Amino acid sequence: MRERPLASTLHRVQPVQKLGIVVGVAFAHLVAGCYHPELRDCTVQCSTPSDCTGGQVCSYGWCAMPEGGDCSTHPDSGMDKSDAAVSPPIDAPDLCELGCNNGTCIAGVCVIDCSATGSCPNDVTCPANLPCRVVCGDNACGHKIICGLATTCDIQCTGEYACADEIQCNSHSCTVACTGAASCKRRTKCSNACACDVTCTGTGSCPEPSECPASACKLGNGCTSLLAGCNDC
Repeated sequence: MRERPLASTLHRVQPVQKLGIVVGVAFAHLVAGCYHPELRDCTVQCSTPSDCTGGQVCSYGWCAMPEGGDCSTHPDSGMDKSDAAVSPPIDAPDLCELGCNNGTCIAGVCVIDCSATGSCPNDVTCPANLPCRVVCGDNACGHKIICGLATTCDIQCTGEYACADEIQCNSHSCTVACTGAASCKRRTKCSNACACDVTCTGTGSCPEPSECPASACKLGNGCTSLLAGCNDC
């Protein structure tokens, strides 16, 4: 059998190879012209800015757009969450500080101090959504004390003639201590409270009977939550 010359064989192969190269280059240009991947923030890891493309920068170990891509909270960012550029969670004392505009926060309780003689001559209203304590000294708290939307209400009428008007509890737990002489001149209204304790230990205190959650909860002119059916909190 007669063999073909090598030059003749190469002459036939080279056009085929050239055609394959041309087709491959054309396909690559076609793909490059049609492929526009979506660049999503915090999906591609990086160590330097050069690792990111499409205008993204390296943010806490992840590629992200500079105008809004914050990868600090990514679970694999490796960053101490206390150092992240996000607002810290608000704890109970902070919430108390925000809501207790007419008192002082002590251990998460809004304390309205009316212990000075003759202080707080107008209505005293507890802030909403916070436990509240009102302390009234001699001739202090001359008008109503209103628990409002407080989560708990603790009224301490420690001075003489303290708490001269009504004490209005809400549906939450309410405690009123009338320890000052002639304190709590008017009634305590706590008929809607889930639990109400009104103690009248001061001389001449509580001349008007309190309005308790139930008649069975009456104790003298005060109220108690210790009896059966008197504590639904």
